[in-house]
Amino acid sequence: MKYRKNILGLIVMLLAGATASGQGMLEKGLKADKQGLDGLAETYYRQAADTNAEARMRLGLLLERQEHFAEAARWLAQGDTTALAMTHLAACHAEQRHWSEARRAAEKAVELSAEGDSSLRASAMATLGLTHCVERNYTNALSWVNRALQQDPQSARALNVKGIIQFYRGQDQEATQTFRKALQVDPKNIDAHFNLGSMYCYRNSYDLAISTLKKGLKVERGSIKLIYCLGWAYLLKGETQGAIECLEEVISRDSSYVDAYNRLGDIYFSRAEYNRAIAYYRTATRIDPKGSEAYSLLGRTYAEQGELGKALRNYQRATELNKQDAETYCRLAELYEKQKQPKKVRSSYQKAARLGHAGAQKWCTERGIAY
Repeated sequence: MKYRKNILGLIVMLLAGATASGQGMLEKGLKADKQGLDGLAETYYRQAADTNAEARMRLGLLLERQEHFAEAARWLAQGDTTALAMTHLAACHAEQRHWSEARRAAEKAVELSAEGDSSLRASAMATLGLTHCVERNYTNALSWVNRALQQDPQSARALNVKGIIQFYRGQDQEATQTFRKALQVDPKNIDAHFNLGSMYCYRNSYDLAISTLKKGLKVERGSIKLIYCLGWAYLLKGETQGAIECLEEVISRDSSYVDAYNRLGDIYFSRAEYNRAIAYYRTATRIDPKGSEAYSLLGRTYAEQGELGKALRNYQRATELNKQDAETYCRLAELYEKQKQPKKVRSSYQKAARLGHAGAQKWCTERGIAY
């Protein structure tokens, strides 16, 4: 009995020592963080992370600043459940397009920040607006963004989300003005540079996208998001070598950056190097099993090779993960046509048409099919 008490006492002492040590590492990390010594701060936070919840949260915040969103989300989810942690966790989930998780975290952040920091509350509300925007529920999206801007009229995040909503609705001029306003509020805001560059890419203004992104990289030289978007702009413009260099640089900075693997896969798909494309897409699915895009791209590649069974499984997985993916529903319809399954062809085109896909709507209209 005495022996057991001694052992228990020793365990308590060891735990107390570990906690004290963790607190000491946290304090050193906070000091280094304040001085802008990110590498040193990260080292201290990691040393404290096993025993200190605040250290886990601070590590997550630091990794988010470095644009390592997947790892940041893991640490933030294990840290203190505070308005600060939940607001940034929501943003990291949104960066990975994990919309249901982003919404849950943002709702929790709004609840926790009810009597707290208005800028945090505004950021969480903006993320909620973004989750509604991707579902094309623009009324709710704008409602949340307007509430965010009432909380904090200088919220760069809320302005960025407002610009995204305007872009989704085809209001390019208004979106451009809103993104530029976000840059006036915060000239170093990576999201505003990224959103402007992305908008120009979607509108086929590749030279304008490239110049915008290069301008952003002069302000934030190491931004992984901006380097990625620059690579995407080069890819769309047909400057493949520039695209490969940018995308490989992204992976060298963050080996879990899923979009870079998908774009590299696209390059090799366009060259008919299908096995190499598949390798990149599979890597993307391993890194992010919840990401729908890589599954859709795998389906496209297998369909091109004539492996219709594998194509079907991957398309179905993509639509399970993202029920808003009109393009993949159209690809499914094309696959079902090859397999002579007219009912499934019709159903897939109807789903795509309801999501606003012009080609699917035309297909349904020509056949007198309601959607």
